[in-house]
Amino acid sequence: MKKTLLISAGLLAAGVISSQAQTYSANIVGYVNVVCPANTLVLASNPLDDGTNTANSILASLPNKSSIQLWNGSGFTPYSKTATGFAGNPSIPVGTGFFVKSVSNFTNTFVGNVVPAPGGNQSVVALPANSLVLVGSTLPVSGTFNDVGTNSFNLIATLPNKSSIQVWNGAGFTPYSKTATGFAGNPALSVAEGFFVKSVSATNWIQTLQ
Repeated sequence: MKKTLLISAGLLAAGVISSQAQTYSANIVGYVNVVCPANTLVLASNPLDDGTNTANSILASLPNKSSIQLWNGSGFTPYSKTATGFAGNPSIPVGTGFFVKSVSNFTNTFVGNVVPAPGGNQSVVALPANSLVLVGSTLPVSGTFNDVGTNSFNLIATLPNKSSIQVWNGAGFTPYSKTATGFAGNPALSVAEGFFVKSVSATNWIQTLQ
């Protein structure tokens, strides 16, 4: 599963939004390519705001008869792509994880704005206590779960100890627990890759755009 992040100013290394930016601009526009091999479950996430953020918008080019699965809190709700799009046209906001399975080799291009919280440079996601939530980074960054600071996942800064994440390995989920020193194994994720998170107490996951 290959992911590529491009910003309108040019090609940037994954995990770097803008090395020269001093303040957040609502006009940071780019695109992210996610490669989906044929008949393979890929756990992706929506990394950019296209203004609509529905399945028919962000996955408009997905081949017909392909499918997606959205987490409903206790299981997955499937949706199939037809010639007219996805029935129900579910919402997939920025930072939402979902499974996609293409019937043929396919590269989906997410296009839109990098959007932290309006009017600032932080993105805040409320994580409920003891609930599995299927998420992705709200910033189009790559890196490891122990990364901290700007333009990173920044999970260990706010996720309570004994919380956990689950990363898709192609056949199932690999669990990792948060300790006082971070995540053992320190797994790495690509841009626009989804994962499960379960916090032991309600908290806010804060990411900061430089």
